[in-house]
Amino acid sequence: MRRQQHAAGPRTGHSFRTSDVDVARDWLRSAYGTSLRMKAPAPASPFTYTRDDVGPASLSTISLPTEYAYATGPLGAVAITHVVGGRMARECADDTAQAGPGDVLAISQPHLPYAGRVYSAELRAVTVPLALVGEVAGRPADRPDRPLRFTRFTPVSEAMADQWKKTVDYVEESLTRLPAGGEPLLADAAARMLAATVVAAFPTNARPDPVLADTRDATPETVRRAVAFIESQPDAPMGLAEIAAAASVTPRALQYAFRRHLGTTPTAYLRRVRLALAHADLVAADPARDTVTAIANRWGFHHQGRFSAAYRAAYGGPPGRTLAGS
Repeated sequence: MRRQQHAAGPRTGHSFRTSDVDVARDWLRSAYGTSLRMKAPAPASPFTYTRDDVGPASLSTISLPTEYAYATGPLGAVAITHVVGGRMARECADDTAQAGPGDVLAISQPHLPYAGRVYSAELRAVTVPLALVGEVAGRPADRPDRPLRFTRFTPVSEAMADQWKKTVDYVEESLTRLPAGGEPLLADAAARMLAATVVAAFPTNARPDPVLADTRDATPETVRRAVAFIESQPDAPMGLAEIAAAASVTPRALQYAFRRHLGTTPTAYLRRVRLALAHADLVAADPARDTVTAIANRWGFHHQGRFSAAYRAAYGGPPGRTLAGS
């Protein structure tokens, strides 16, 4: 099996601001490849845009105080939009949707063109690679005949819509505080969290049907190959798809194998390995220079409370005690 690449990398940021409608129009056309029609914005109300790339995912906020219409080709990625203010309408194939303040929606089928109209809106958009969404759902990578599709463009419930917003808030607040170019494992973990929330919040065809080969391949040898891969490069960004590719099985077969023979999941095993390495770093650290947060971030643990709880369960005390005793 060929190993997937998500171009995972550290966090980087971009921003843009202008009060010139022509500059805003030209910038949007260049950035998004869209066919764009735009009215003049309200006086003294500039167009603003910010974007943070978190691993292979991106978080953007766009505010344009005017009405504009657009049409664009297939994104080739999953894009989720939260309407913070104003309103918007969009069409994709035979689906039309209107959204106002507080609404969350998937903007298109990833493989189809779409069009829309925005009315003086502020939008928070998140883009996640198709391969990453498929990976966290356990979807085989070699199914070009069955592209990922949304079966509905809105979340499955109000609770999941709120969960989407909270996840984006959490990633934005925690990850964008990091210096640009720092902690690639942390950025990779955040992108996977966003992909997992897409799968949980939106109805799609992402989850694969079980096949007999998955059960047949759930062997101790599969586990051995996967464990060897994880332990050989635990500091590399990786997830279910990469581990499955290294073990030469499907993601679902890998999950079956780990549950059957180790009583855990591949990603939980990866976290266990990284927790052990974080413990080793804490033991060897200099309390005058190093911090628990920095060491946790180094190994991809972005939620300090959960890191502390997992550490206490594994080592019988808080990570700060280990660092202080170094």
